[in-house]
Amino acid sequence: MGIANNSNSPASRGHLKSVLFCLYSAGNFNLVFILFDAYGTLVELDDFYGRLQRGFARHGVVLCDRIVRQAAHTEMRHYMSNVLRACDLPSWENLRCECAQVLGDAVHHHGGRHDLAQEVLLEILADAIVFRLFPETREVLEALQARGVPMGVLSNWDYQLPQRFEELDLARYFHFVLSSSQAGLEKPGVELFHFGLEYVQNVLPSLAPHQCLYVGDHYEKDVQGAQGAGLHPVWIVRDERDLPSGDTPHDDNVTIIKSLRQLLEMPL
Repeated sequence: MGIANNSNSPASRGHLKSVLFCLYSAGNFNLVFILFDAYGTLVELDDFYGRLQRGFARHGVVLCDRIVRQAAHTEMRHYMSNVLRACDLPSWENLRCECAQVLGDAVHHHGGRHDLAQEVLLEILADAIVFRLFPETREVLEALQARGVPMGVLSNWDYQLPQRFEELDLARYFHFVLSSSQAGLEKPGVELFHFGLEYVQNVLPSLAPHQCLYVGDHYEKDVQGAQGAGLHPVWIVRDERDLPSGDTPHDDNVTIIKSLRQLLEMPL
């Protein structure tokens, strides 16, 4: 496989090299399947910190930006560490209650003061969780669909991921929308990617793993996980994230894009 190199670190990615895709020596690109991560790749939270801050303020609790962000990150880490068990409505509701309590405790830990009951914290958190598409998401999905490129979603998320995509009018672009909680597996484990590949091969039975692109924003979970399963990873590195991917050293041989629009440069 020919893969675009990028010697720049993520911190200095202003001179992104051209993305060169050459997946088949025979030049037949009709069998490419694109799998997408969800959060940080196709969608993001809409002013999560601001919504949290305003939610606390409605209940008489004034918090500075620092406390809100630190408490929010603690809650998000708890959610991501436990999302695998949110596989149905009761377990999802239990996790939401836990996250609300974690949020309230984290506010105290980082210097904020409140005496809000858990049900109030849950209301604040629920009102703050609003997803939006990245500006180019729909445009790119429309264009890829118009070209006849088959696509799917495979993401670390709770069981409500398909419902979220229906609400955002995204599900219609994909052959399937799969969550880690549905599979009982999570990234970066190769088993989740193999689970997704079974669905891919239901659409294109002759597709080899290396003919499937996996587009994601997290180096360890998305890039390394996809590589381990034999897929072709595409790392999307935007200027800002709600949760940074971390300081993991990256492979200079990994395809890096700054916008989903660069997928449209592929010879599909």
